[in-house]
Amino acid sequence: MAFDLTIKYAGEGGEGVISAGDFTMRAASNLGYEVVTFKSFPAEIKGGYALSQVRMSDEKILSQGDGFDILVAFNGEAYEVNKPLLGEGKVLIWDGPEGGDFEPDLEELEKMGVFVYAVPMSKLAKEEVGAYITKNVIAMASVFELFGFPMEVLKEEIVKKFSRKGEDVVNLNFKAIEVAQNYVKEHLKKVDPYKVPGPLPKKDVIILEGNEAIALGAAVAGVKVYAAYPITPATTVGNYLSPLILKTGGFVYQSEDEISSMAVVIGASFAGVKAMTATSGPGISLMQELIGLASMTELPAVIVDVQRAGPSTGMPTKHEQADLFAAALGGHGDDQRIVIAPKNVEENFYLTIEAFNLAEKYQLPVLFLTDGSLSLRAEAIQTPDIKKIKENLVERPVVRKGDVKPEELENLFRYAITETGISPMFVPGESPKPYTATGLEHAENSRPRTTPNERTVMMDKRFRKISKVEEENPHLVEWDLGDLQKGDKADIAVVAWGLTASIAQEAVKRLRDKGYKIAALYPKILYPVPKNALEELASMADKILVPEASYLGHFARFMKMFTNIPQEKIVQFNVYRGEPFIPKEIEEKILELLGEKVNA
Repeated sequence: MAFDLTIKYAGEGGEGVISAGDFTMRAASNLGYEVVTFKSFPAEIKGGYALSQVRMSDEKILSQGDGFDILVAFNGEAYEVNKPLLGEGKVLIWDGPEGGDFEPDLEELEKMGVFVYAVPMSKLAKEEVGAYITKNVIAMASVFELFGFPMEVLKEEIVKKFSRKGEDVVNLNFKAIEVAQNYVKEHLKKVDPYKVPGPLPKKDVIILEGNEAIALGAAVAGVKVYAAYPITPATTVGNYLSPLILKTGGFVYQSEDEISSMAVVIGASFAGVKAMTATSGPGISLMQELIGLASMTELPAVIVDVQRAGPSTGMPTKHEQADLFAAALGGHGDDQRIVIAPKNVEENFYLTIEAFNLAEKYQLPVLFLTDGSLSLRAEAIQTPDIKKIKENLVERPVVRKGDVKPEELENLFRYAITETGISPMFVPGESPKPYTATGLEHAENSRPRTTPNERTVMMDKRFRKISKVEEENPHLVEWDLGDLQKGDKADIAVVAWGLTASIAQEAVKRLRDKGYKIAALYPKILYPVPKNALEELASMADKILVPEASYLGHFARFMKMFTNIPQEKIVQFNVYRGEPFIPKEIEEKILELLGEKVNA
């Protein structure tokens, strides 16, 4: 049986809850385990309920899981929030029996079958260590001692994190570890069954957060200009990318607003370099006119949208998948754009590179939809082969001086009508002819034109560019059929995108292990809608479940708009609570649709 353990640290923002999870995650990864984290915190700078959850396993992890095995409650609010999730076989470590701000009902918890350990984290930090700030280290070290983590891996991470702050800071944290170890050894008797088996063989992995993976992917893709206005939860894309891009002679610009940041991206692209921005829903709203300009001028641009719960300011630090309509159809007029979405941290890296390749190939804006939860999620991913990736990058096919004979110049146009709709690319100063990159409708030679015929011809040309995106990029549609083959009859089909796809994938795997035949599709390209793949999937089942973290269920509605799938086949399943699905919810919904009874 696979080892699979989830530890949840919960408490008040500013108490080190998030960093406790990060330390634990890195320690588990250093021991050779697969790791996936889930974090949540309020919009306030300090205070409010925060959590950091770490799932570790000796097998591949697809999602954050259904919940926790071990809860470390830093305060009373954390206990009350998570009390309904406690049950038989769960572990509670609480800040007691003195010095904390709460006391759980131990008799009730015992009846529930919960294993309880009292560790006076606050008191030990204040009185034994002499620094309340080490409360989270007390909590971590107690977890490590109770559940068999080698303490040396925690100490190694402490040194990596704090050595630059000086030896005194490192020693203070080491003292906290020693205090916690001694307390657990002297006062607690282990009664739960959980134990980390021990180190596994080392793997060639790197640990990345979602936004960090985007930044690394952009750097590998060769981005030279990054312009953005700070906004939660997208700001850290730029924080991670800035030192990488500056080392390559690139340019980073914090603009006065999202409109100007998109204008900088367009200007840089016009000058011939790869450029990108990152924002969230409110920024996408402001950028729409300029995204349309990139479409009309046929200039490559990458726009990362780290979705958050809206509308308006909404819940800036919370999860949602409700920007798809805006990303795909938010511009005025009929413009051309591609929308893609990753399902995990590893895809954040590789799909960012894909976004640049698509933008360069089709000469248009590509919108990259991630989300608040995925931006913070950390995974240990296989170390990328950078050399191999760079060999497959799509570079801009610029027509340069000397490439064209003098007699060919007369018929060389920036917006030439072609069979594919993709025209020759010019760069001012490098290409043999000047051209006007205007938002006005124009002729092949880029001069403004508004005649009915020229308007029709140019619209047809631009839309031809995206008419075969699905056909030309089949790797952007992920099939998950298990033992089935395309065309076989399935009990049910599932379509999911973004972070929800990774969660649905785990639910599907569980049900397949129980004998159910499920056909699933996880499209990475959302617009243009991959009509052919969706219709092929629909032919395999009578019902298609589409779970989405939004009230309206944007992609399910796209399926109804852009495909010939009978609408009664498409079953929407929506959550909009600011947190992602858990696999169990999708698993139970599938069973419900199959007419199976679900155990409470």
